[in-house]
Amino acid sequence: MTKEEPRPGQATLAGALIIGGSVILVLAAWQRIATLRTLEVQESFEKVVRDPMLSELGWTADDFSMLVRVLCIVGAAAATAAAILGVQVYKRSTSARIALTALTPFLFLGGLVSDGFLTPMVLVGIALLWLQPTRDWYAGRPWVKRYEERRAARLAALRPPASTAPGQPPAPAAPAPAPAPAPTAGAPRPLTGPAPIPPRHPGQRRRTAAERGPRPPALRLACVLTWASSALAVVGLGFGATFASRLGEEIFAQMTREQPKMLEAYQLTESELVATLYLLFVGGALWAVGATVLAGLAYLGHNWARIVLAVSGAAAAAVALFFTLALWPLVVLVGMLGAATWLLTRPEVGRWFLP
Repeated sequence: MTKEEPRPGQATLAGALIIGGSVILVLAAWQRIATLRTLEVQESFEKVVRDPMLSELGWTADDFSMLVRVLCIVGAAAATAAAILGVQVYKRSTSARIALTALTPFLFLGGLVSDGFLTPMVLVGIALLWLQPTRDWYAGRPWVKRYEERRAARLAALRPPASTAPGQPPAPAAPAPAPAPAPTAGAPRPLTGPAPIPPRHPGQRRRTAAERGPRPPALRLACVLTWASSALAVVGLGFGATFASRLGEEIFAQMTREQPKMLEAYQLTESELVATLYLLFVGGALWAVGATVLAGLAYLGHNWARIVLAVSGAAAAAVALFFTLALWPLVVLVGMLGAATWLLTRPEVGRWFLP
């Protein structure tokens, strides 16, 4: 009987991104529909339809509002279906993968009109379903062995050829090894490749981190990147919290000059804006502290912490990427979070966490 291959870490991350991003897209779409009748949105639609490229179509603000409403409904329906199909990803459903791929254009349009900046999470998750080693896992091929073979080939290609110093004769070729004797009938064949992991029986305890052997370098580097990025985030958020009151005053004054109607529509006061900034800074710092704890648990051998940390890292990278539009140094933080998430989903890391 062929041993069933474990699920790759990329497949687990893809399912989490699809489910989480779909839920966010549904909420963003309905939030967008709820604000279509506000004065600010209607004024923005008026500017859009007066654009020279769209003025020839003869559209009005109400027509454009109806188009946005329809696309939001379509995007929300596609996201609902994607969230349900995302559960089937963990069951290696080929039809779910094909259906998710077919929903990609509707998800993209829904995220485009609903201002859902985390919508790319869903698209990235769907793309991961078609990349290695998830593609081999869906096809029923032994992806662990193929990954080890590809890794060995890359290492062999990077290893420099042996060279001789000038003026010295080349080293004599090593004698060919004697052929191994043919195995006799009934003799067991020698095992090749990595030793298989014995199956886990019911009631059998899980292996400890010490019993699994040395930690993969990818796991150690991912934890270091997580701790470093979390420390930078806590320091930056703490520094921002000290100036939250002054920052809130400046933002409120700018909004009063440029968007007075929006303040009247939402009845937003300066104290509420400052409180919101404090909440964002404190919430971000707690998120970073939680990621630090998850990295420690993953380092100790808890697989659930690794999965949650990978999802958290992908979400944090998406949020940081959004704020890079206003603060470009956050690109460094995005790179650190993205690299840590990628390292946590490496196949050798997933194999180390196997029971």
